[in-house]
Amino acid sequence: MVSSELIFGVAFFFQCAIGFVGNSLLFMLYVFISFKKPQQKKPMDLILAHLTFANMVTLFTRSIPEIMFSFGMRHFLDDLGCKALMYIYRVARGLSVCTTSLLSMFQCLIVSPYNSVWASIKVRAPKYILHYFLFFWVTNALIYIRVIEVTEARKNYTDSAYYYISNIYVVSLKENDSQFMPAFVFGMIFHDLIFHFLMGLSSTYMVFLLYRHRKQVQNIYRSSHSAKTFPEVKATQTILLLVTCFVLFYWLNNSVILYQLFTFAKDAEFDTISSFFCACFPALCPLLLTGSENRIPKPHCIPGKTQRSHKAFRDALVNP
Repeated sequence: MVSSELIFGVAFFFQCAIGFVGNSLLFMLYVFISFKKPQQKKPMDLILAHLTFANMVTLFTRSIPEIMFSFGMRHFLDDLGCKALMYIYRVARGLSVCTTSLLSMFQCLIVSPYNSVWASIKVRAPKYILHYFLFFWVTNALIYIRVIEVTEARKNYTDSAYYYISNIYVVSLKENDSQFMPAFVFGMIFHDLIFHFLMGLSSTYMVFLLYRHRKQVQNIYRSSHSAKTFPEVKATQTILLLVTCFVLFYWLNNSVILYQLFTFAKDAEFDTISSFFCACFPALCPLLLTGSENRIPKPHCIPGKTQRSHKAFRDALVNP
């Protein structure tokens, strides 16, 4: 009978391989376009490159240790290694939350009408992207400093007296620190809720704009298929799908973590499930982004037919 550790190890391996390769290729694409083809550069490229980088760090610090443990490696990190691993993971995950929220808000500005109240912000916002990144890095680095103090390597695999327990590390609290841990957890969740709220507002506004655009297209062309010809619409749909996946896996992950934090019986398998949910978004993110990225070369099996279809579409626009 195949053990659960082996099953999780294989699942984490494929999840990490797909996510790491996909995020790496997209990151290199955005860097290549920025330096070699600046005429193709878009304001969103910097945000997407930052998101793919955060995804890679999340996969590296979360999935790889689980893979090593699942395939029989024990005690491969000491206290210092666990502190560094957990701190980098929490910062990367916080950056992923912030960057996804920023991505949603920027797409909301891009698709907003030029006569709207966001017109002036739409022009100025791309100039401050690096400032937003600096704010995200400093904020998350300061919030999660507490993680360094309470994390240590797991040495006794039968001890369930820790505040939080995983296969690799544990959260160990002193008696005078236990009363501050719920406040620290609440602070982390409150920080993420702010960006989830901004994601929700921008996503709702984009859904409204897409619905209005769909009605306008139906009135003009009497068909909803014409909406697919607009790159902004396709990009907006991708961002909405990305945000939906992020929120789904974020709360699945947090639900498992909160259950283990406040339950009396600690079980490291809950952390393994939480790690799997946590790595789902970084693994799926490049697959979703690649579908809407028209700067990636795509093979055309029947070029003549494709050119004729494009010509027919242009003729239809000229003579509706």
